[in-house]
Amino acid sequence: MSTLLFLSLAFLLFNLVPQDDSAPPTRTKVLEADRFRLDDAGLAEDGQIVVGTPRLDRSVLAILPDRTTGDDRGLVHLERAMKDLGLLRPDAVFCVGDLVQGYKRDLEDYDREVDDFLRIIHELDADFWPTAGNHDVISGARNADDDRFARRYRQRFGPLHYAVQLEHGTMVVLFSDEALDGGNVNISDTQIAWLRRVLEQADPNKPIVLLMHRPLWRDKRVGWDTRVHPLLVEHGVDAVIAGHFHALQRDEDRDGIEYHLLGVCGGAIDQHPLTGQFNHLTLLDLGPGDTVHLRHLPVGVVLPDDFILRADQDLAYRLKSRRNVATVQGMLPDPQDGPVAEKISIQIRNPLDRMITISIEEAAPARPWIVDGHEFLARTPLEIENPATTDFQSPFRIVAPLPREIEPGGRATIELDVFSEQTRMPPPPPEIRITASFLDDRDRIVPIVLPRRIPVVRRDTVVADGSPRWPIAGWTYSVYEEREPLGTLATKADPEFGDLMIDLEINDDRLADDEVPIEETILARRNPHGDLAVLTLRTDEATRSFLVELGISPIDGAIPLIEIDADGEILNSWPRAVLLEKPNDDAGTVHRFQIRVPNLAPSALRAMQVELADNDRTYHTQWRRLAPPGTMLEFGPPKPTSSP
Repeated sequence: MSTLLFLSLAFLLFNLVPQDDSAPPTRTKVLEADRFRLDDAGLAEDGQIVVGTPRLDRSVLAILPDRTTGDDRGLVHLERAMKDLGLLRPDAVFCVGDLVQGYKRDLEDYDREVDDFLRIIHELDADFWPTAGNHDVISGARNADDDRFARRYRQRFGPLHYAVQLEHGTMVVLFSDEALDGGNVNISDTQIAWLRRVLEQADPNKPIVLLMHRPLWRDKRVGWDTRVHPLLVEHGVDAVIAGHFHALQRDEDRDGIEYHLLGVCGGAIDQHPLTGQFNHLTLLDLGPGDTVHLRHLPVGVVLPDDFILRADQDLAYRLKSRRNVATVQGMLPDPQDGPVAEKISIQIRNPLDRMITISIEEAAPARPWIVDGHEFLARTPLEIENPATTDFQSPFRIVAPLPREIEPGGRATIELDVFSEQTRMPPPPPEIRITASFLDDRDRIVPIVLPRRIPVVRRDTVVADGSPRWPIAGWTYSVYEEREPLGTLATKADPEFGDLMIDLEINDDRLADDEVPIEETILARRNPHGDLAVLTLRTDEATRSFLVELGISPIDGAIPLIEIDADGEILNSWPRAVLLEKPNDDAGTVHRFQIRVPNLAPSALRAMQVELADNDRTYHTQWRRLAPPGTMLEFGPPKPTSSP
């Protein structure tokens, strides 16, 4: 078979067999392109030197949207944009007009506004190419015969229409207010004839972009579709960009030509950003080749390389990493035993060399943060918020104290009043958000959020009645908490043998075995590689410890219960003491274990702790517990609670 015939048949077979376009890639693109040398086993050889892709042949331009607001309050955004452009370093800067408030009746007022604008853009380390907007050329009387402001514009800014030939393309600036009255919007035959000459001279193998203030293509009086658009198609114009409406948006492409409207950069806005109203810069790539690419950056989000200094980060880390900066003192009564009115103390230590301000509030769905000194919001709290372990509908209500200042190295005790109505079931612990704020070395306010959970006394009056179902809670906050719902636990008597029965229900998307002998699991039980239940049971005679490897494959539906001593030696093993029911949900994530503790009557039990370690063979182990760490679920009559 000839090589050509073989290749033809292979091509035919490849196209006849359905291809899975959704299949994930198996290698990086540089590997697929043979950019790395491979050894005989198909592994990329270490230590090789490869040549990167040559730099793309393009120019990067910035475009400033409208600036007008009716007064000068928007100048701060324009000033901020100049700092962004200083970091972005575009090859040139254009705009879509409305550089001044304008609509003046004397030139002195107009010149003062031009002075303000030129002072701000003077910081640019790139050519600035202006576009004339209605505010820049029309008089306060809207008199079409008053061309004073159009003439002054030409004197201080430049021509009303012109073109700029750049290395990688052509930018054409049109004048969209030729009537000078604000009402008769059109484009003259003279300007169209000029546009034709410019397009004839432009290199058709490089991008061509039109800029104007008003989107002339949207005004029926202009006749854009018959007078202008065919000319653009004929000469391969790539994009048309305007402003005026103060709302960022992309129009429908027409015959391969992109149509865009920009928003504002210092201009008036009154609606949500998703209406296109926000202060922004637009970046435009001319090239590579005959292509264009636009993208938009909200003003104030381009950050310098010294945005955060090491010294300031050290202060932040010192606050958030030391547990003793904020310590909860005391425990809350369980509201299932009656109404709660309790005082809880928060011990604060300031480890910094400067004052901190402490504020405390109930946990609630996170709000965006305003970044002090910059014009963007940070939604970081939304990424670490975990409704699975924090009850935002908690019955506990906390009276938030006033913010408190603490001197460098100082300490303070802040008392919280906590209330709750009586509940039918025991609730998870309430979470509070402690915020420690300090001034960094640039006098910016830096808030450090320190979530804490207030422990709740756990007590059950009757061991063997199967009630209540206790939440298996995350008592200590961690950013590594899984987002799986809390499990529950109830105690009762085994109907066949009369032994203690623990009914445990957990939510886990994977029950993982550590795949090592039980002796190794016992040694690593404080940080196991697999999923594990650790039971501590106290009677009048002794305290006993048990392990259940949740992730091992059950034999005939049963999992061993292992009893160990204080040294980790195995005392007893009951191969069939733990029954695992099949998952009772479609996703297979809810698992129910029936744990029978042999030779232990429910009446003999005085206290119990159950700790669940969720580690699906990863680095971090998440612990959830029946009772707060260091305590147990006590059995017996409830202690008196405070009266509200």
